[in-house]
Amino acid sequence: MTNSLEDRVVAITGAARGIGYAIATAAKAAGARIAISDIDEVALKQAATALDADFSAPLNVTDPAAFRAFLRDTESMLGPLDALVNNAGIMPTGPLLEQDDALIRRVIEINTLGLIFGTKHALELMVPRGRGHIVNMCSTMGETAVPGLAVYNASKAATVLFTDSARLEHRRTGVKFTAILPGTVGTELASGLSNPPGVRIATADEVAEAVVKAIASEQSHARVYLPPLFAAITRSAALLPKSMHEAILRLLGSDTAILEPKDPSARARYNDRASQS
Repeated sequence: MTNSLEDRVVAITGAARGIGYAIATAAKAAGARIAISDIDEVALKQAATALDADFSAPLNVTDPAAFRAFLRDTESMLGPLDALVNNAGIMPTGPLLEQDDALIRRVIEINTLGLIFGTKHALELMVPRGRGHIVNMCSTMGETAVPGLAVYNASKAATVLFTDSARLEHRRTGVKFTAILPGTVGTELASGLSNPPGVRIATADEVAEAVVKAIASEQSHARVYLPPLFAAITRSAALLPKSMHEAILRLLGSDTAILEPKDPSARARYNDRASQS
């Protein structure tokens, strides 16, 4: 099997930077016609130029009507949608009691509702044709609780089960689903954070390669963990007593990795930008 996406139409949200930009780059290199979106119009314009994107449009993924319009405009410009990558997301960190209520709502709206809206409106286009692929950017943090990430954990846990349920519900339609579960990825999302000893940080390019491979396979993938070590960490939670699993996570440094960033200033800058998303 090759990873060619020749002439396939792939739409990607949150594509102006980080993982989304890397996915757009990899999809374009694999031959896809790419439609990219982002809420940051300035960054989106720069990305569209750098990527030579086939179509781009600003998008607030929390607006279902706007998401539906983006996907239909993509089809009008490029042809039938072959794949949607629901990548847009934010990860503000810190103690729960210090989280602003409006930001808590925004995390859930972008990370969870945005992904749900995108999936639904892509299915409206794909199901009648009996083909298509929806790739949802979930997270290992949707399966593993980490202090300082309570709201993010909740938002991503919802995406994991939502993707499972949608995949099972549509298994006879011809539409495929893939859940990507990265651990820490070396992008702005992880700015200033400490990396637990012995746990490798994934690169955005690794995630992008996994997304392209999943789409090219034309098969559903219930879980794609990056790095693969996180598959073992997650599976151990189902086999070990909760207290033992949490003790292992503490040994890996999960209790301090988020709450005690190595560069508080860099983390504060990211949190500030995320609050404006």
